[in-house]
Amino acid sequence: MTAIFRRVNMTMGLWLSAEEGGRPRPGEEPGIMLAKTDADAVRVHNRRAVIDHLRRTGIATRKAISAATGLSVSAASAITTGMLRADLIVEVDEDERASRRGRPGKSLGLQGAAATVATAKIAVGELSVRLCDYRGVTLGAASCERDIADLDQDGLVALLMELLREAETASPGAPPPRQIVLAVQGKTDSNARRILWSPTLKARNLEIAGPLSALTGAEVGVFNDCSLMPEAFRWKPDFVGRDFATLFIGFGVGMGLRLGGSTFQGQRSSAVEFGHINHIPGGALCRCGNRGCVEAYAGDYAIWRRAYGRTDEIPTRRISDEDMHRLAALARSGDAAALAAFEEAGTAIGYSLGRMFTLIDPLPIVVTGAGAHAMDLLEPTIRAGIGDSAIDGVGVDTPFSRVEDVDELVFEAAAAKALAAVDGEFAGAGGAETREAA
Repeated sequence: MTAIFRRVNMTMGLWLSAEEGGRPRPGEEPGIMLAKTDADAVRVHNRRAVIDHLRRTGIATRKAISAATGLSVSAASAITTGMLRADLIVEVDEDERASRRGRPGKSLGLQGAAATVATAKIAVGELSVRLCDYRGVTLGAASCERDIADLDQDGLVALLMELLREAETASPGAPPPRQIVLAVQGKTDSNARRILWSPTLKARNLEIAGPLSALTGAEVGVFNDCSLMPEAFRWKPDFVGRDFATLFIGFGVGMGLRLGGSTFQGQRSSAVEFGHINHIPGGALCRCGNRGCVEAYAGDYAIWRRAYGRTDEIPTRRISDEDMHRLAALARSGDAAALAAFEEAGTAIGYSLGRMFTLIDPLPIVVTGAGAHAMDLLEPTIRAGIGDSAIDGVGVDTPFSRVEDVDELVFEAAAAKALAAVDGEFAGAGGAETREAA
């Protein structure tokens, strides 16, 4: 059989036969053979493209997969046949109920029972765990509201295991999680194994991934919650291929960056400490211990204390969303102190965004946390601050959008991070089935 090849990945330098997915372009030469390692890499690439498309769409036909990925229909059929044999996907009716295999024209969807992942959120006064299937559907959840400040490494791991086992009881037939992702308030290391510092814990430099992996058999990653947030948009069509930032305004102020198709991570730590950019040297006291941080003006505790004249007070409890809603209502009614507090918060954020836009191009901002409920109060001074601090006011018209449920956003981000890792495992393990099917 004559082999016709095409370039599918310029950076990898890989070529692929038409039977494996290539649509020959005019002028391409037939008969160039791939090294085995290159052919396997292309198969993994194509398999991952199919999985990503199903993540974005939920269900799709073979023809739709072909059109979206650039694979030929025969290649899309070969790849999905292998995935059906491996029980990674199922054929579904239009009402999304699983149907028997082999019926032509059926749509395809991910097989929920193929794997599970676990996610955990460590925040001030709260620790929560969820177990999800391979489609991202929550199977079970457990949480506790308590002060975890005095827990050491062993105590924190033990509490996480207790909550994970509780979550697992809701779905006793499910396989154990293949991936566990922890979203933490505070700074984590770049290897995603340690909590370097967190306002929720007195202890520092806690190794969490190793002990938790040893107890569960899962791969474990530990990430800053704000830095992780862009992962929640990984498969959302409006964000695919776009650079953007997520901006959390709540108990703290934090940012996540999605640049060049990847969620930004520092070489030493989680790195995107937007809330601790210095806004006014020697200014208001931040809960990190420094003075003048953006968070010391724009965190909910900072807005609260400014409105009520409690200079430099760091509350020991989290300011509730209800308290912040009431404070915003006061500002909207014309209360001078409340209005000034929100204006100062917007100015601090705006000036720091303007400085950021001198380093990278302006990009869309997704705002979440308590501040998302008060963007009508914050946005005017945010934009004014950008205009005052950026060169020629570049970025003053940057688009803002809102996600009000920050807890759900964090869990979605952690689940997406975990599921993407499992997708990579399954894409890499599927060469044999794909070759047989092709």
